[in-house]
Amino acid sequence: MNKITNPIKYFSKLSAVFILSLLKIYGIGILSTVITLVLGFYMLSHSFGSSLGHSGAYLFIVAAVTTKPVSAVIFFLLMIAAPFVIGIFSTKYAMANIISRLVKDHSETLLVPAIDKVMSKFKSGQPAVVRTSADYAMVKIKLLNEFKNSSENKILKRILSYALKKLNFEELNLKNENANFYDIIKIKLVEKLHELAEPSAMIFYIYIGLQWLSLGLMYFLKV
Repeated sequence: MNKITNPIKYFSKLSAVFILSLLKIYGIGILSTVITLVLGFYMLSHSFGSSLGHSGAYLFIVAAVTTKPVSAVIFFLLMIAAPFVIGIFSTKYAMANIISRLVKDHSETLLVPAIDKVMSKFKSGQPAVVRTSADYAMVKIKLLNEFKNSSENKILKRILSYALKKLNFEELNLKNENANFYDIIKIKLVEKLHELAEPSAMIFYIYIGLQWLSLGLMYFLKV
């Protein structure tokens, strides 16, 4: 585990990693969507011939679904989903990249001390007995606010809050009445960070593949 010498410089690098990862997925997603959208509309227009002329978007969509009820519907659904898929997976991929870098470089020197500091302050001000999911939901909200309001680096706070949001009550295993909630959540939070530190864009690329597959369906099939 490396010892951090310049936190500002290190977190600046993390910011750069986040932005580049975000732009990578956004760039690929937008480029693929624009190309498939243009080609898809061209294929559909070509299949109509000149019968529609300069009809509006509504008539175009109706004609497309009527002419190719399967492939056109798949194509339009994929295009509608594009902004959401690109937005969600670009952020997820970028977060996984910086978490991976942080866990690998400074898990013991940055992450664990930050968790200890926030949990210690929260414990002294918010003693709580957590036994049900409702108890956990309330404490989780307060703990998220504690992370957000802490004096830690902005990127570090965002990473810890992101991991805490992903931590479910079922993962805490609080069946033992003598179990210390704060110790358990610290351990599980560190485990969750390691779990999230696996950047993968596989699902995103599957979606991109489906975009191009929809073009193939429109080109080769009559439905």
